Amino acid sequence: MKIAVNKIIFLTSIFLISTIGIAALVYNQSKQNELVCATEIPQPICGTELNLSENAQDGKYLFKANCAACHKLYKNMVGPSLKGIVQREEYPSNEYFIDYVLNENKLLENNDEHAKAINTEYDYDYIHQFKLSNLETSKILEYLNE
Repeated sequence: MKIAVNKIIFLTSIFLISTIGIAALVYNQSKQNELVCATEIPQPICGTELNLSENAQDGKYLFKANCAACHKLYKNMVGPSLKGIVQREEYPSNEYFIDYVLNENKLLENNDEHAKAINTEYDYDYIHQFKLSNLETSKILEYLNE
């Protein structure tokens, strides 16, 4: 009788431990697949990345490779946040943004008021000297405006 009771206790213990282990595994798996929406910065799962045009997708890659060290989309860092940048008065047009990124030195040499205002506001000595084409810069701009 004592042996049968010990076996029942042993089997019950194994069953409970297994059940708890499986429940923990299922809980962790379901937690990893949660949708993340309504955050300050939209997550790809919300569909923000799926709606990018081909040029904007290229622009995203170029942004990460050339701009992301100093700029973020939604928050000021070393430089200004860049999401929707051309709607701001510092950048009077898309063409000006492209000119600023590619020819910042020339704009400053010509005492361009917009370039001086941007550099004064962010008080940094860095001058953009990218080897980007107009098309690549336009793709970055398209990414920033989507």
